[in-house]
Amino acid sequence: MSEEYVLKYTESGGLTIAYQIWGSSEDTLVYVPGMISHLEAGLEDSEYLAWIREISKSFRVIIFDKRGQGLSDRDSSAPNLEERMDDISAIVAAENLDQFFLFGLSEGAAISLVYAATHTNKVKSVAVFGGTAKFTKADDYKFVPEYEVMVENMLSSWGTGNSGYYFCPQKMPEKKAFLAKLERMVCNPKTLQSILELLSKIDVRTTLPDINLPVLVLHSRDDATISKLNGRYLADNIPGAKYIEYPIGGHLPWYEERENIVKDLILFFSETGSDLKSADRNLATILFTDIENSTKKMTEMGDKKWSEKMNKHDQIMRNTIESFNGKLVKNTGDGVLAVFDGPARSIESAISSIGKLNEIDLKIRCSLHVGEVIWRNDDITGIAVNIAARALEKCHSNTVMITKNLKDLLGRTKFSITSMGYFSLKGLEGDWELFKVENHQ
Repeated sequence: MSEEYVLKYTESGGLTIAYQIWGSSEDTLVYVPGMISHLEAGLEDSEYLAWIREISKSFRVIIFDKRGQGLSDRDSSAPNLEERMDDISAIVAAENLDQFFLFGLSEGAAISLVYAATHTNKVKSVAVFGGTAKFTKADDYKFVPEYEVMVENMLSSWGTGNSGYYFCPQKMPEKKAFLAKLERMVCNPKTLQSILELLSKIDVRTTLPDINLPVLVLHSRDDATISKLNGRYLADNIPGAKYIEYPIGGHLPWYEERENIVKDLILFFSETGSDLKSADRNLATILFTDIENSTKKMTEMGDKKWSEKMNKHDQIMRNTIESFNGKLVKNTGDGVLAVFDGPARSIESAISSIGKLNEIDLKIRCSLHVGEVIWRNDDITGIAVNIAARALEKCHSNTVMITKNLKDLLGRTKFSITSMGYFSLKGLEGDWELFKVENHQ
């Protein structure tokens, strides 16, 4: 069987990520698996193997084990959404992929959607199966089961194959022995707990309207894990998304409706793969900074000394932003405008900048927001930019302020995040909840 695929490894965040390459088509499909995976053990399921073989007839399929499981490094710490996206980027870089399709299953759906919206210069289109915008029930989102109950049940019976009663009850107890072995090979209970912690933090609802590329949402009517209402929610809130619902089948696409699902994927990608969506729009984390009392300081110091001070400021900001994989868009007189491809890195950059500028007797305030930006001549515009700028007006000295959009994408974090309440932002409708961020590590 190994001759059917090539097994490779790459590095992401100091960890080794294992991935398989199936097929030799000119069109590459990066496949983001669900909550648990094992590249080799999974192939012992003949129906899953048939699924991969059928897809790889039409695409060069790249599928990987996410950090913490399978053939990838067994890091037991809880990852966040940004680190999941970094694993995709590591594979894309390792394979020198210029353009590709993206498919996300279950947990991989939310990751794929955010990744695609962020990397519009790379992803032609994206399809998801059995996905949800949020994994935990809330007053404003009631489409998922009681999460705590599922977690308790899965942790208490891990290694017995009982996960099948969530993922494919229609195949139980037929698949129980296989799933018991798969569970034990994928990860230990401690790592599973970390993965479940990640799921509990995922909330991409505020990002969905900013997804600006072709999206296909697939869901089974009888999905016992993630209700079809979740798929319908994704399709209803992603502009222009296409939705297909299958009359039979559960949470895993390689069982009852496998052939139809493969056909629908091939048709969708063939229809959306000729032209890459314009890369002048993408999802980004926007940073605005501003020096406290800059006019007063300039008057006190005089033009020459102030110019020298600002040169130091500019160099510190540029170096710090770039060190966290950000891009300095422009200087704004007494601050900067920058963008990042991940919310956690943007916060780390802002906190680091505050500390370094304090050393040269400058205090700044920072605001951060996630949204779609429009690129024009190396500058950015759009409503999201205005939101970040207006949020800065509510920010105090040596403080990092973030919007709810960013907080929702941040997921698990080392930062202390405190709601500062709701604010009216000049020129924008409604009230906006803003959060103060502190680093206690």
